[in-house]
Amino acid sequence: MKIAEVGREVVYPLTDMAVLMAMITFALLFILADAAGVFGIWLTAVILPAFFRYSLYLLEARAQGHKAPIPGIEEFSLVDNFWALFPAVLLCAFIWLEWYIAGNYSLTPAAWLLVLFLLVYPASMAVLGMTHSPLASINPLDLWHMMRICGRDYFWIPVAVVPVVAAVVWMAPYDTPFLLFDLASIYAFVLLFTMTGAVLRAHDVAREVDIELPLEATEAQLHDNLIGERQRVANHAYGFISRGNREGGFAHIRQWLQEERDRDEAYEWFFQEMLKWESKVPALFFAQDFLRQLLRWNMDREALKLISRCVHEDPQWRPQRDDRAAAQELLARHGREDLLDR
Repeated sequence: MKIAEVGREVVYPLTDMAVLMAMITFALLFILADAAGVFGIWLTAVILPAFFRYSLYLLEARAQGHKAPIPGIEEFSLVDNFWALFPAVLLCAFIWLEWYIAGNYSLTPAAWLLVLFLLVYPASMAVLGMTHSPLASINPLDLWHMMRICGRDYFWIPVAVVPVVAAVVWMAPYDTPFLLFDLASIYAFVLLFTMTGAVLRAHDVAREVDIELPLEATEAQLHDNLIGERQRVANHAYGFISRGNREGGFAHIRQWLQEERDRDEAYEWFFQEMLKWESKVPALFFAQDFLRQLLRWNMDREALKLISRCVHEDPQWRPQRDDRAAAQELLARHGREDLLDR
């Protein structure tokens, strides 16, 4: 990696709106937990796993060259993707060991342990992101192999992260505003993951590294993963739409639909999901987009079913103006002019 590329990666968490908003959101959540007293302990127990999950998902996105993910409600689950919580386990073990060494020996070995941690932790997270295997992420052979594949570029990760960590440590004794200190700490941690992902991407590690991958997912697992991703997209769209930005929410869904293999099934899923919302108005607007696609794909039976459902929900519902002639012709062909007789 060239120095200019490293520089872009250093500022990436601050320039990508999705990552920046995620960092601000988590910082505010941590401040809320700190101010919540006893309830804050439970709140922290929910926020921390979500933050670690998001950081690892961000590493994977950077490694694969995808857009940064937006945190969804799934990150806050306490019963899903336990492998994504392993970064927290390693970090807690390191903090305890640092505290023990600093308290019983001296700061010098504690400082060397910090250096060692910053050198090894990115490789551990890289292996974890590729294999989803906590055991592989602490296997010294896998860690060494990962570092060898990345070559000298691997050391850009600690070079970029150490100054930020040093700045956070320097800020600690001073009366730094809590939000600023939280943001700096979160930025340091997120930077470690995004830099790791960037180095993996630069070396196309997913193809090069010879690490035993987990067993291939079954069809049921792949389907569950797809539904989970769709749910995340729907939740994010709901956030836009509930704040009055319907077009922004639909644009988010349309962007996802461009990557779907079974687009007709995906459209149907999002339509049915929207019907579960408190207001069915967004579903009926989305149905106009859905109907346009069904007409284009000549899926008559599905189009008839969609029109019937929408008219049942709202007798005044109509297709978009440009689609009304095609819809009327479809209904006439199947003897259902009664559905849209006005």
